[in-house]
Amino acid sequence: MNKTLLAAALAVVAAAPFAAKADENNQLNNFFVAGNLGQSNYRIGGISDKSDAFYNLRFGWRWNGIVGAELGYADLGKAKNDYNFASTWAKPRVAQLGVTAKYNFYNNWYVTGHGGYLRSRTTAGVTVGNVSASEKSWNNGWYAGAGVGYDVTQNVSLALNYDNYHVKYGRAGASESQANTNIAAYSASVEYRF
Repeated sequence: MNKTLLAAALAVVAAAPFAAKADENNQLNNFFVAGNLGQSNYRIGGISDKSDAFYNLRFGWRWNGIVGAELGYADLGKAKNDYNFASTWAKPRVAQLGVTAKYNFYNNWYVTGHGGYLRSRTTAGVTVGNVSASEKSWNNGWYAGAGVGYDVTQNVSLALNYDNYHVKYGRAGASESQANTNIAAYSASVEYRF
């Protein structure tokens, strides 16, 4: 956890001087709220149902509309594995804190990138017949993503995005093993700047 937090803090500190300089010229449209809706794809072997709905809500600030910080919440859907007599499932949700950047490369077209620290809460369970049992696990991880989009107006943008979430399940050092997985998310997004 300390290494992940340190990496996120260093990234914000490294970007701050550039962001402060960029902020001197523009005070408009720096705050943003963005929502993504799409599909998650679990990168786990042996799972029969690897895809589910994905959504993400992020808030942030970009200095001069270029680089800044964000925080958000994502529901990564549910992965399931069905057997003849039972089914197992896992459903992670994450809070995220990181850096974000947006660069207009041609007229209203732009590319974006973001990444940072995440705190996951994964609920996993098993169902046998009518009996179910589940357990929750809280862990640290990281996320990163990129997108391409179009500024429809000065305040509204639409984009297509790819994100990757590195999520853990279990307790490190406990008798149970800790499972790590990457979850890809493909989505469309709307961003509003104010």
